[in-house]
Amino acid sequence: MPPNRGRSYLAVPPEDPTGLESFPELIVPAGTIMHRIHRAALGAWWFDASEAWRFNPCGAPGLGACYLGERAVAGLLEVFKGLRVIDEVEVRMRTHLCVTLESSIRLADVCASAANSFGVNGEIHSTTDYVLTQQWASALALAGFAGVRYLCRSDPGMQLVGYALFDRVGEAPAGRWPGGGDRPIGDELLQEAERYGLLVRPAP
Repeated sequence: MPPNRGRSYLAVPPEDPTGLESFPELIVPAGTIMHRIHRAALGAWWFDASEAWRFNPCGAPGLGACYLGERAVAGLLEVFKGLRVIDEVEVRMRTHLCVTLESSIRLADVCASAANSFGVNGEIHSTTDYVLTQQWASALALAGFAGVRYLCRSDPGMQLVGYALFDRVGEAPAGRWPGGGDRPIGDELLQEAERYGLLVRPAP
């Protein structure tokens, strides 16, 4: 019989999260710059616990995830994932937050080769089985990690890095996470997104 090509090899995380305490980690040092694209009408530091996003820790009571990128274009591509053409008005409804971490954070690194020994493979970055990836996020949060470092599937080369940071559900209180000032999504960022095939339809 031919092999089952539809089979997933991404394992289910252990029921006991203490088994993940030695999961590969990345210490992101203070001074690191991160980027977030978010709706201008909403606060930047919103931690979501719905089932809508890949690494929301739905199984960790009271926790949500906020998504940032190593580069701003990662956030833009993830916001409009799957689209090739977007209206300018959709871009103008959003804003670009650039922040500098004020203290180091410890992330679970699902990009690390050693993650394979825990049952994690490249599917964790691209599978549409969000129930499973959310189980991983929940387990890693309960194991003490402050978030997850992952690769953005919107980039065919899988070079763009994303961060799903964990904190209490809802909008973080002022001062809990660094500010940086929102800025409009500029032409330079849109031109970079064009290199990934995302085009903006000008407003009439």
